[in-house]
Amino acid sequence: MTRKESVRNTCTAMAVSFTLAACGSHNPQSPERVPPAPAAYSTVMLPPVVYGNYRGRQMSESDDACGVPEPLHQAVQDQLKARYEVVRPVSGTGREAALLLKIEIMDIVTVSAGGPTIVVIHALLERPGLPTAQFKGLRQMNTRYSDITAETTECSSMDAVIHGLGADVAQWMLKPVDGVSLANGE
Repeated sequence: MTRKESVRNTCTAMAVSFTLAACGSHNPQSPERVPPAPAAYSTVMLPPVVYGNYRGRQMSESDDACGVPEPLHQAVQDQLKARYEVVRPVSGTGREAALLLKIEIMDIVTVSAGGPTIVVIHALLERPGLPTAQFKGLRQMNTRYSDITAETTECSSMDAVIHGLGADVAQWMLKPVDGVSLANGE
């Protein structure tokens, strides 16, 4: 064996020795406790959509000429049911294997036929074993003047706004990053 091969073999042996030591197989120690990864959740508990506080003022049905909570709940449920079993929470049941998605309506603006229709929501996702994540969404729409008829009301655009918010929530749920805010899906 030449001196060059001897040096190469020594370097190789040292590299293998360092690698084994770094991997723990040379001097085995007890493995570190790593928290288990959360299970893939297949159930989302979706309580009824409620009115929230906007700038210190509690919203209520009197602020909502279009009856947004139930259609918004249905739109979110329709969007989520492709990936999850969506259930309403039942008192007394455990939620250790389910996500909990709470949605509050923060603001609603409906001016007149052809005017802006705006809905602002705040969603809170509680995930067992993970930090809570929050989402804010705003959708708005104006009815074009050419689309205004005698039957057009201030709530005519509300279905499109509500379905857009349902899609926004479902998109966010794919990767629920805390603090995300979307306006018209962007």
